[in-house]
Amino acid sequence: MALIETSTRINVSPQKIFSYVSSLDNLKNEYVVSVEADGPIKLGTKINTRIRAMNGMESVITSEVIAYEVNKVFGTKTFAAPPASDVVSSYILEADGDGTKVTLQTEAVLMPAGMPSIPGMEDMMKKQMLAGYDAALAALKKKLEG
Repeated sequence: MALIETSTRINVSPQKIFSYVSSLDNLKNEYVVSVEADGPIKLGTKINTRIRAMNGMESVITSEVIAYEVNKVFGTKTFAAPPASDVVSSYILEADGDGTKVTLQTEAVLMPAGMPSIPGMEDMMKKQMLAGYDAALAALKKKLEG
């Protein structure tokens, strides 16, 4: 299992960041058609996210909240159909002066059993995921800092 982690400092309180990252409404974008939970967001809540690909096809991604410590940690486990593997992603929030250090951490099997092994493929996947997470944190920073 690979651990991919990146962090940034955002000049707002942990409360504001936690509220934002744990809100289903904030998951919606041009590809997310709908997001539904089986109850209030807390440890154990199941979340179904309906995604529409660029080709118009839709699929549902199921996640479960596996870490929920108000203003400190929000994590989910996303269940994947084989040959892909489940993915655990967490936002870890640490007060830092008048702001917050935000760490985005993911654990995933990048080369599931049955996938052809190509030299350098896992490192390439890690770099691509890290670049995406850096962009996600930059967007979160911009959104919350105004």
